[in-house]
Amino acid sequence: MPVDSATPPPLPSPQAVTWDFRMLATGVVAVVAGMLLHADPGLNASWFHAVNAWGPAAPAIWSTLSVAGLALAAFIYLTASAQDVPERVAQLLWGIVLGGLTASWIKHHFPSPRPFLALGADHLNVIGTPLSAGSMPSGHGAMAFAMLAVLLAERRRFDERSAVGGWLSSGLGLTLLALLAFGIALSRLAVGAHWPAATLGGGGLGPVFGSLAPHAWPVGAMTRLLSRPLGQRLMAAGLLLCALCIAATPGLLDATGLVEKKWARNLLPGYPLAAPLQYLLALPALVGAVRWWRAGRRAPG
Repeated sequence: MPVDSATPPPLPSPQAVTWDFRMLATGVVAVVAGMLLHADPGLNASWFHAVNAWGPAAPAIWSTLSVAGLALAAFIYLTASAQDVPERVAQLLWGIVLGGLTASWIKHHFPSPRPFLALGADHLNVIGTPLSAGSMPSGHGAMAFAMLAVLLAERRRFDERSAVGGWLSSGLGLTLLALLAFGIALSRLAVGAHWPAATLGGGGLGPVFGSLAPHAWPVGAMTRLLSRPLGQRLMAAGLLLCALCIAATPGLLDATGLVEKKWARNLLPGYPLAAPLQYLLALPALVGAVRWWRAGRRAPG
């Protein structure tokens, strides 16, 4: 998974970036399109089966892409080397919290059974743990495109100050992240977890929250905190915790005797075939913890 290793120059405040109305409009259009598709069950099911048929051919790839779309995974590879870009971290945290709360509210107030419950186990391909409730919207889709929107805002902020950003916000980095986002969205259909409408709706929420984040309260205060030793040490502790959580696989829980603990089992993402990615992501999380801790020691109190 790409990790930004370049050290960018100091950035302006998150409010310095102008509004990206095209990104905001794209998100709104995607949400509306998802709602319209949800209202057409026949078309929704047809598109689902078309993509779900790809699942058995590459279960490990689709499992890996699904885990790559977890908020925990996104947090690791967008923040592990972002100690010099606190704006990115603050905006991502805001998006995860507000976007997650919004998606959860929609799931609870507009119940939508997932394909496994609606179609039955014999009428779809399921990879990983079967999921039954809360299809609309897809949190993975929202997270995938929120990442892209946050980095596009970062690129926009650099361009407006004629500054040079890091690798992740470069043209190549953004292109690879866009491909990853689409892969994550498709994976939710391939593993049998979501309808196309849910993925489209979630994918629209990502750009909406990602484009709002640079201008949202309290992103500015969060950025200032993350620029100070206390915030940087909190980030170091957070990334250390992320490393432990993302490394939770069935094999590791069996080896450590934690498989009987409910709290430990709750850490499992439900895709055993993605275990190599989980171990791989634990490494940048640990390195990121060290980076942020060292930044906290260097920063003036």
